Amino acid sequence: MSKEKIPHPAFSYLIYLGCAIAFCTIPFGSTTGRNIFYISSYIAFIAFCLNFRYLTSNKKNLVLPGLFLGVGLASVLWVAAFKQPGEFIDLYRSYTSTGKLQIATAFILLYALNEPLCMQRAFIAVALITGIVVNIYSLYQGLFLDISRVELNFDRATVVAYLITAINLVMLQAILMLKCRYRLWLYILAFMLTYSTVILTGTRAAMLVYPVVVGISILATKDLLSRRNKLALVTAVPILLIVSGLVFKPQIEQRIADFKTNLQLIGQPQIDNSIISRISMQIVSLKAGTAAPLGESAEKRGDAIRNIIAHEPQLYGVTPYINVHMHNELLETYSIKGVWGVLLLLSLYISLFISAFRPHRNALLLGVTASLFMYGLSDVIFFSTECTVIFCLAIIASVLSGKKKAAIKVKP
Repeated sequence: MSKEKIPHPAFSYLIYLGCAIAFCTIPFGSTTGRNIFYISSYIAFIAFCLNFRYLTSNKKNLVLPGLFLGVGLASVLWVAAFKQPGEFIDLYRSYTSTGKLQIATAFILLYALNEPLCMQRAFIAVALITGIVVNIYSLYQGLFLDISRVELNFDRATVVAYLITAINLVMLQAILMLKCRYRLWLYILAFMLTYSTVILTGTRAAMLVYPVVVGISILATKDLLSRRNKLALVTAVPILLIVSGLVFKPQIEQRIADFKTNLQLIGQPQIDNSIISRISMQIVSLKAGTAAPLGESAEKRGDAIRNIIAHEPQLYGVTPYINVHMHNELLETYSIKGVWGVLLLLSLYISLFISAFRPHRNALLLGVTASLFMYGLSDVIFFSTECTVIFCLAIIASVLSGKKKAAIKVKP
């Protein structure tokens, strides 16, 4: 029978131990971490059933987990309605996996939002260990193995750039939470190293987004930084960008050259062109979604896109991606799940941004949410299981980072 009492501390330790293992292992391509994350969600669900009144007493804390549950169920139900064998089976499998991960996140997040224990020490330890190991391995691949684009243990450098962004934002927040007189210098050093790993992935979006979200996080930090320290860090970011640019000049110049080449080939849609293909995908996904505002199967969307290309051959660059996704989170959702899918996703984004300011300002949650949204403008984060679980874990970590017995104050 459900009782309005605080959950036993064992639930907290078991749930977050699983999350910590997942956070540490998933960046290296381990499926074990994802399975342990599911186990953590099962434990959170048991705690939810046993402590229903306590975990639902604060109605405001139900909104964000409820939206994760809604977005996850939307993917799972959409797959259940339309899934069939064929060329789009991998697309259906991806949305099944990410939908289940979002549902799992809903229960862990609900527990974290109502967490009665102070978890800051554990948060700092896990964040620092994971961040250091991931970045050292990335630098090793890029500088010593001379891999053109760092991929960790994946085969997609772009996905790695997104994973590294979320992990590094969590690590940088943990550094600010250290009770160490040299933490600002550590933060500056960490930013240089982490931005170096982002550059080594060769992902243009990450090179632009990462320093922006770090700057946003610094400005949003309330109790951990004085105004003078904020000004010092914000001023240091552009200087550090210049230094990193000089150190990794060849890699940056290569990506700029690729960008220019893509623009020069704008009149040749039959040639693989990542920039023009993305623009074309957004055009066709908007048209396909408008033609089926209540959603449709991947097969019908594929037929609709092929029909559009037949009448507008300049959009041919979309062809290789028809059975994958349309490289824009909102438009991809619109083109297969329709208006209701977009409304759920937008509600989730808005709720995350609001939660970053209420009831207390959470700089880490703001940074993670901003990066999730910005990357979603040129890719689909909730299509990759690795990206989905790491960003969900980063959001959970953001909540736990603010769980403290008393506010931490610093002298101006």
